[in-house]
Amino acid sequence: MGKPRKYISREITRLGKYLKQLRQEQGLSIRSVAKSCKIAPSYLAKIETGDTFKTIGIGTLVKFSKFYGIPVSSLLKEAGFIDSYESDLPEIAQYLRAKYQLSPQAIRDMEMAKEIVDKKYSRKQNA
Repeated sequence: MGKPRKYISREITRLGKYLKQLRQEQGLSIRSVAKSCKIAPSYLAKIETGDTFKTIGIGTLVKFSKFYGIPVSSLLKEAGFIDSYESDLPEIAQYLRAKYQLSPQAIRDMEMAKEIVDKKYSRKQNA
C-alpha cells in the first residue's frame, strides 16, 4: 500500500520549501512563477506551504522543472521522494547550490558548460 499520510505530507512540505527557495533566490513573485507555469497563484502558494496533499501531479512537477531548469529527479530528491544513498555523489546542480549558494541561472550555465566538456572529452576517449 502507499506511504502513510504523515510521511507524504513531510515530503510535500520539503518540496514546497525547496520551490519557494528557488523562487525567492530569483526574486520572483508567486504570481509571476504561477503565470509562467500556467497554474493558479493560490495553488502555487499552497504547494509552497505544503498544503497540497495528493494534489500535485507529475505535470506540475515537469512545469517547475522546465521553469527552474532543474531535473524532475532533483526536485524529487530534494523533497525526499527518491532515496539518496550516502555513497552517491550529488548531481552537479545540488552540489553547486549547497556548496556555493549559486542562483538557478548560474547553475544552468554551469550545467551547460559541463555538457560541453562531457561531449568534447567523450569523443576523444571514444576515438
